[in-house]
Amino acid sequence: MAAFWAAHVITRPLGASVADWMAVGRGRGGLALGLGPVTLSWTVAIFGFVGYLAVSRKDVQHDPMP
Repeated sequence: MAAFWAAHVITRPLGASVADWMAVGRGRGGLALGLGPVTLSWTVAIFGFVGYLAVSRKDVQHDPMP
C-alpha cells in the first residue's frame, strides 16, 4: 500500500505539470496545443495502452509449470 501511495504522490503532479506545459501558450513557455487536444490525446493514449495490455496480456505473470 505504501508503494502505491508513493507512486501516486510522485507521478500525479508530474503528469499534471506535463499536461499543463503542453496546453499553455508559448508566451508562458508551453507548446500552445490547447486544453482540448491535450486532453483528447492523453485519453486516447491511455485507452490505447490499457487496450494493448488487455489484448496482449504482457502485464500478467504466468506461473511456470513444474
